[in-house]
Parts: sequence; C-alpha cells; structure tokens
Amino acid sequence: MPDCRTRYPILLIHGLNRRDDCGPSYWGRVPDILRAQGARVYLSGQDAVGSIEDNALALRRRAREILTAEDCEKLNLIAHSKGGLEARFLISSLNMAPCIASLTTICTPHHGSQAAAVWLRRKVLCKLAGRALETGWKLAGDQSPDFERALAALTPDAMERFNRENPDSPLVYYQSWGARLDQAGWDLMDRAQLWLTKADGPTDGLVTPESAVWGRYRGTLVGISHQDSVDSRRRRPAAFSAEVFYTALVQELAELGF
Repeated sequence: MPDCRTRYPILLIHGLNRRDDCGPSYWGRVPDILRAQGARVYLSGQDAVGSIEDNALALRRRAREILTAEDCEKLNLIAHSKGGLEARFLISSLNMAPCIASLTTICTPHHGSQAAAVWLRRKVLCKLAGRALETGWKLAGDQSPDFERALAALTPDAMERFNRENPDSPLVYYQSWGARLDQAGWDLMDRAQLWLTKADGPTDGLVTPESAVWGRYRGTLVGISHQDSVDSRRRRPAAFSAEVFYTALVQELAELGF
C-alpha cells in the first residue's frame, strides 16, 4: 500500500459555492483515500460564498486549531478553485507563511475570469442569484455570505491587484495544476458551465488552464471538469483517477520533506 505520511498535516481547502461540512463531500473520496494511506487530513470549513478576506480569516482560525491539536509547526495546504486564493491571502496578508510548508492549488483562477466580469455586468440577475445563494448558505452555516463581493474578486482586474498585494513567500513551496474539459458529452452541468464561461475560451467548465498557473506549474489535466478534479461527484472519468492523482501528490510532498 502507498505511504502518504507527510511530515506536516494536510488541510484541504474547498472552493466557491460549496461547504465541506454539510451535504455531499466536496472532496469526494479523497480524504478517506489519503487517511487510509497514513495521511493526517483536515477539512477547512470556511463559508461557501464568503469573500476571500473573510474566508482567509476563517482559515487562519482553522489552521491554528490544527497546529495546536497536532502540536506541529507547519501545514501543507491543498486548495481547489477560489480556495487557492484564500490560502494565498492567508499566507501573504495574514502573516501565516511561517506556519505553511506548501501550497498546492488545483484549478484556481489566479489570473482571473472574464466570465466573472461578464456576469457582474448583468446586475439584476447577479443580485437576484446572490441573494438566493446567500440565504441558502446562511442556513447551511455561512457566517458572512457575500456572493457579489466573492464574484467581483475573481475578475482579471481584481486578480491583477490581488497578485500585486499578495506576493509569494520564500518560506512556502508553491505548485499548481489546471484542467481542461474538451467536450462535455451529455453531462448537463458541464455543458452549462462551458456555456457560462465561453468568454474565457477553453476551460475546465469554470477556470482556464492559463489562469490556474501559479508557482511551479505541474501541468493541465485534460478531459476533466472543475468538479471531477476534486472527485466531488465521485465519478470515474476515463481520463483521470482521483486516487492515483492525490496519492502521488501527497507522496511527493512527503518525499520533499513536507
């Protein structure tokens, strides 16, 4: 059996419009797979539609809880989608770099989304959708839901400012992966997402591979949707095995001394 025992615990950080403490698991089978192979894995629990800043504060509280519980000095962060931006804000703006060994981002829009800018211009629709989502997620546990603020932070202009204000720390190892969904087949969710993000060109259904590049870019997962890159739907697409991918990722972190 593979050995996924890393030097430091792993904190999985979810993305936008989902929580990881209610409903179907955001990370699918990934936490159980890694734990079965010796990894110490924790979930983040921040808001589904919170702002980057508010969610990063929640991540800081969560990180400190884990550091105390494990009696360790650092954590390995594995973050999906918008969660990668919250992790970067945690490291750079909340001064948590000394407590973070590595940050791995999966399908994170580091360079923004044209689709976010397009939808923000549809003010009435955006406001109506935002109110509905905020109401629903507050009932599910969100403390400070703010859909429009969360979406506005993902535009290319906003991300250009964010990147200037949140430079990488030399104390942290950064790596990233992107994904590209070449065709959606009969999957209605994938088809809808590809239509919603047509302003961006080829995407995983939400984020372009180019936008996902940060730190050491490890490559583009081809034929995989945004959700399937974290096993959210517990499917077994022909082009990707969550078990193989995340096991190899964590084993490599262990080999690097993290």
